[in-house]
Amino acid sequence: MSSEVTIRRATATDRSLVLHFHRALYSKHRQEIVPPEIGALHAYRDMDGAIRDDVEALLRNPGATVLIAERGGVPVGYATGHVETDPRRVPSRKGVVEDWYVEPEARGAGVGRALLDALLAAFRAAGCELAESMTWASNTGAREAHRALGFHEVHVKLRKKL
Repeated sequence: MSSEVTIRRATATDRSLVLHFHRALYSKHRQEIVPPEIGALHAYRDMDGAIRDDVEALLRNPGATVLIAERGGVPVGYATGHVETDPRRVPSRKGVVEDWYVEPEARGAGVGRALLDALLAAFRAAGCELAESMTWASNTGAREAHRALGFHEVHVKLRKKL
């Protein structure tokens, strides 16, 4: 497989591919990185339905950016995001990274960086001066990847089941 990574915008015809990546991120990968006692604090009654709804909303939303990474013509990852505006803040426009996933066998080859660079370029083109991303506290790989790409941890969210 070629090591060249190409990034393209997803279209409605990519629905099943985006669904595959979304399911891999929110079901399989989540189970690998989130301890069960923590996962229970962020559970869905119908995870598969929520995943399908998310993908449909992403692909219908003209304000969403959905990118597909291909290496040698084979899809190996995706990233999604959107722009938020809050005139009370400085800066007032920020790009929000929603999802960022690369297939395990394609990690470490620059695919994730290429996806995030393309998403950040879309945010800059939309007038954003700030990008924001979140991940699970236990996802050390994603936290390290974000730091390597210049992100700083600024917020910690805590939950407790009552």
